[in-house]
Amino acid sequence: MTYKRQIGHLPIIPADAKEHNVVCHYCIVGCGYKAYTWDARYEGGTAPNQNKFGVDLSKQQESDTGNWYAPSMYNIVKQNGHDVHLVVKPDKNCVVNSGLGSPRGARIAEMSYSRQRNTQLQRLTDPLVWRYGQMQPTSWDDALDLVARVTAAVIAKQGEDALFVSAYDHGGAGGGYENTWGTGKLYFGAMKIKNIRIHNRPAYNSEVHGTRDMGIGELNNCYEDAELADTIVAVGTNALETQTNYFLNHWIPNLRGSTSDKKKAEFGNEPVDRARIVIVDPRRTVTVNACEVEAGKDNVLHLALNSGTDLILFNAWFTYAADKGWIDKSFIQASTKDFDKAVAANKVSVADAAKVTGLSEADIVKAITWIAEPKAGGARRRAMFAYEKGLIWGNDNYRTNQALVNVALATGNIGRPGGGCVRMGGHQEGYSRPSDAHVGKPAAYVDQLLIGGKGAVHHIWGCDHYKTTLNAMEFKKVYKKRTDIVKDAMNAVPYGDRNAMVKAITDAIAKGGLFAVNIDIVPTKIGEACHVVLPAATSGEMNLTSMNGERRMRLTERYMDPPGQSMPDCLIAARLANNLERVFREIGKKDVADKFKGFDWKTEEDAFMDGYAKHEKGGEFVTYARLRAMGTNGFQEPATGLEAAGAVAGGTSTGASPAASSDQQKIVGTKRLYADGKFNSKDGKASFAASAWRGLQAPGKQAEKEKFRFLINNGRTNLVWQSAYLDVDNELVMDRWPYPFIEMNPSDMTELGLKEGDLVEIYNDNGSTQAMTLPTPTAKRKQAFMLFGYPTGVQGNVVSKGVNELIVPNYKQTWGNIRKIADAPEGVKHLSFKSSEYVT
Repeated sequence: MTYKRQIGHLPIIPADAKEHNVVCHYCIVGCGYKAYTWDARYEGGTAPNQNKFGVDLSKQQESDTGNWYAPSMYNIVKQNGHDVHLVVKPDKNCVVNSGLGSPRGARIAEMSYSRQRNTQLQRLTDPLVWRYGQMQPTSWDDALDLVARVTAAVIAKQGEDALFVSAYDHGGAGGGYENTWGTGKLYFGAMKIKNIRIHNRPAYNSEVHGTRDMGIGELNNCYEDAELADTIVAVGTNALETQTNYFLNHWIPNLRGSTSDKKKAEFGNEPVDRARIVIVDPRRTVTVNACEVEAGKDNVLHLALNSGTDLILFNAWFTYAADKGWIDKSFIQASTKDFDKAVAANKVSVADAAKVTGLSEADIVKAITWIAEPKAGGARRRAMFAYEKGLIWGNDNYRTNQALVNVALATGNIGRPGGGCVRMGGHQEGYSRPSDAHVGKPAAYVDQLLIGGKGAVHHIWGCDHYKTTLNAMEFKKVYKKRTDIVKDAMNAVPYGDRNAMVKAITDAIAKGGLFAVNIDIVPTKIGEACHVVLPAATSGEMNLTSMNGERRMRLTERYMDPPGQSMPDCLIAARLANNLERVFREIGKKDVADKFKGFDWKTEEDAFMDGYAKHEKGGEFVTYARLRAMGTNGFQEPATGLEAAGAVAGGTSTGASPAASSDQQKIVGTKRLYADGKFNSKDGKASFAASAWRGLQAPGKQAEKEKFRFLINNGRTNLVWQSAYLDVDNELVMDRWPYPFIEMNPSDMTELGLKEGDLVEIYNDNGSTQAMTLPTPTAKRKQAFMLFGYPTGVQGNVVSKGVNELIVPNYKQTWGNIRKIADAPEGVKHLSFKSSEYVT
């Protein structure tokens, strides 16, 4: 019997099982899967004509067979009200993952809602309201009427600036183009909300303003470029843990030297070598380990720099390459501007960079040599630059981002095969909203405004600030106090007296209270403070479109019913808009009510056609039917036209008219951005940026570093998805990590009297939290790494409120002290604390 899954037998998928296209809704890689469903009363047989695999299953299958699926890929769910078997297994024909499944995606089925098999029963199934001193189920009409009446009353009296909004801007995991358009049209179309923030940061902004302001989108290459690069430069990214199948399916073959034929076919007579990799990260990760094993240590350079000093390192590379002439002069001349200004502004010596970063001068020079020194015969080296949270959530993030892009631009590595300067990403992308220009730049620091008593109503879409904000301890304390004021007022009024209830709530708001509405798929920590909770559907329970890290757009088809009364966010937004229109008409504000017209969607496809199809570049070519026909490979955005089905998709349009095209035509996409040397600016040129080193930029960080002993770095681990919001009742995950781990050097642990698994408190002037010690011999002294956003120990409690000038957070540079709370509790004594590194 499979460990803790209580499965002794898996049914055979019958030959006539329904097949659905699925894209993993977890990380940005967007692996392709197929979902198979069939009546729960039956299963297939072993004969080839009786099973979906078309093989004789009475015979032993080979070890690498695709004619199999794991227990984690199976469940029993509802489809159109009936029980069906569900299998979600990797699609070997998807170019993203080629049949690989991550520890997240390979569990899509068992992480689905099932009353039959008791999985994900914590899912929200009905609207909830605060009634009789607790949350109680109610109808959609009742819940939305209350939300609309309170929201309308506040806007009528205080204006739209009194409505605060928290909303995701991602794809997958319930986001996607449908849902971001739904919330966007509501808050940026019908209204012009300024006090809005994004799921993982306390203001409405981009994490990559820096590259965008240079005229370069952050997802500009394709996954194949990792196979074609001579050198991969990985900055602040732990790809094996967090973009697993991108790393395994596209990086590793190149690092093993097995993509030579592909390189020769692409580049002709250029010298072809096994790829090298430069990894910039204060911490030794499993990615470093895997690269050393697979590529050989001589082809891996790990630059374990002092935390937050990336910017001066990149400027040293930029200066050195310019001085050596290792730059693409023709590209710089034709497609960029301000190169000379940037060279002068960012000039720094290798010696000075070595002093700040703690690296050797030799390693700094070796890195830029691997990146930029021409190959034999003078061919330019192809370097792919990949960065993630270690940079974008780190020190002076806006300008550090620009400093790295400067190096990629100078060496001509944007828009060419084997190149790119790209973020690795967390979620998939799926952003489609009306203009956010009214929000302003910098945007409002929403979480600090809430702490300061601002705002009257707060709508929260798929966010949990309690686990994922800066200064989280202070935020939770103030937020609970303000929402409790409203709860106490609601307790004093009979729920059925709607006018009295609305008045009680607005009177409480006038006394400093806050009325909070939470839209989510599961109960959340911040949801416990809310007054209305609305249940949402997620991927697989609705049709949903997203794009991955190479802009590959696919449709995940609905293959099961959403739990209870839950519905897609786009339809929740539409019904909220309908109710706001009705209420504003009732109170005599016809002009305001008219702004909420146009939300008559019946399905998520209606929202898609209203949003993406009408407003996004190339959207006129994209329909559900065409995406469905293109399967898990889809197309790479932006769409440029259509071609006959069966043709090989290229990067240019055939000129076919969308009006004259059938749904059998394939969408033509864009393999790489900027291949023509034209960038996102009025003159089509990319701008080099001045990005001089200025130390630890966010207020208070330097003083914190000087006062406290340990760097408290943070991030993700492979088994846990983001803030573990789907994992809190999942035995596999919580059994492995009942508490967030904190990696520590064993010598530091000895000095503090700690053993493996002991509970410790991490504290500083911002707050405190707890974790479980994980001895890590490769960790530097006085540097710790803690699992991010975990429900049993929130690392954000000790992160200061410091941000950059555009209110982009710095989660990475945090310092604190550590002290023992208790010996390892019973719940961790069964755990393995063995190193995750492997050897051949």
